Amino acid sequence: MRLFHLFFFYCILLGSFAAQSEPVVSQSTPLNQQQIQALKFESPIKADWLFSTYQESVFNSSILVLEAGDKKSPPLLLVHGLGVLGMQDWFGAIPELTKHYHVIAIDLPGFAHSESPEGRYSPRNYAAVLAEVVDHYIAEPTTVVGHSMGGAVSLYFAGKYPEKLNKLVLVDAAGILHKVAFIKPISNVPKPNTKLPKFLSTKLAQLNDFTTGLIEEGAIDSYLTELLQRSDGAWKLVMGETPNMNAALSLVEEDFSEIVSNLKIETHIIWGEEDAVAPLRTAKVLNSQLINSDLATLPDVGHVPMKQQPSQFLALLNRALTGEVKKPASAEVSDKQIETFHCEDQHSREFSGHYRHMIIEDCNNVLLKNVVAESIRIKDSLVRLENVSLSGAKLALNVKRSVVELTNVTITAQQGVKLNESRFDGAGVQINASEHAISVVDDSNIIFSLSRIHSPIYQGLAHDAIEVEKGIIDDRFK
Repeated sequence: MRLFHLFFFYCILLGSFAAQSEPVVSQSTPLNQQQIQALKFESPIKADWLFSTYQESVFNSSILVLEAGDKKSPPLLLVHGLGVLGMQDWFGAIPELTKHYHVIAIDLPGFAHSESPEGRYSPRNYAAVLAEVVDHYIAEPTTVVGHSMGGAVSLYFAGKYPEKLNKLVLVDAAGILHKVAFIKPISNVPKPNTKLPKFLSTKLAQLNDFTTGLIEEGAIDSYLTELLQRSDGAWKLVMGETPNMNAALSLVEEDFSEIVSNLKIETHIIWGEEDAVAPLRTAKVLNSQLINSDLATLPDVGHVPMKQQPSQFLALLNRALTGEVKKPASAEVSDKQIETFHCEDQHSREFSGHYRHMIIEDCNNVLLKNVVAESIRIKDSLVRLENVSLSGAKLALNVKRSVVELTNVTITAQQGVKLNESRFDGAGVQINASEHAISVVDDSNIIFSLSRIHSPIYQGLAHDAIEVEKGIIDDRFK
């Protein structure tokens, strides 16, 4: 292990002496039929599709660009995700889209038929590449459709270059939540050295591991990623000829909190309900946090809806491209308040309604959805909260020896959350506390994604993962 660490420190020193590349003037070169045939696409192409190479200046590399459809039609930029096919993921959808749009698709640097330059394949850098492509091939605000990693890149592009697009469509966008929530969802069995008590480890082991993930757990070790993020030299030596790993690691290190919080562009979200790579939870959080968005889902569809259910996907995409945002009405919760609700030794159950106090004890895989309450106490349980509002109590959420996952939850109280030997995973959580937002009694793990805290100690965004032994932790997010 010591030799391993010395290797990375050597990489850091090496990176500090790395030479800077000379800038390259951006230009495009059309491909002839012989050059196109040499590309040997795995999917069929149309005779009228135009291919060119474009010399982008972000990485100083040549990328492949496809144009299809009438150039007088509204422009539509397609951005692919991880994998070896690049733009070919969109080939099945392009013939239908060209009936109404001038379609532009690219192979991002490092993928498929584009060059694999040195550097970080981050959403920030890829967004800069998209900006150049839009300026060169379109020269007007465009609609951008991004899938998986391409969805994250498109979201970043919309946040940093809002003047270059008029509409955004996110398709099963990956890597938006904090990397710990992304890689290790609530039902993953924890590593032996995590600080969860034996009771919870046993409980978790009873659940199926439903995530596939894009990166092995070892690849996101905090020590390793810190070294890689600090040193371009280490990044270059470790990534080498692995563009998928380069892009994936760059993706999960990105914090989209500011962009999601400030984005005003019309955004349509399309998601496969059975996506195990980018679970539906991400879509729900995005739709809740974006101020101008809507969400359409595809039942029994996974991570690549344009291939798994192309006709259904195209119908939803057409609705997004031609329609306006339509936010559905919030789920109604009964005005009749139940004084106390007690769940004890119940498993795989879902509860909703209006309560004063809720007590959950020894309950496994319980979902509290569309709930309004003053307070919730959870003990020795695994519980998910979705679309929950807590207000009116001194302490809103008290969690002991439990694992809780909060999605789109609002907490208003003197004291927001108290944790004792527990794991807390909150996405799209808003805590308004007059005293403090979170306190820890004993060893607990805390994950926040695209969340916000407002207390006398801290006011701002929360997107982090921390282990805490004891104390009030609001200032840890400063």
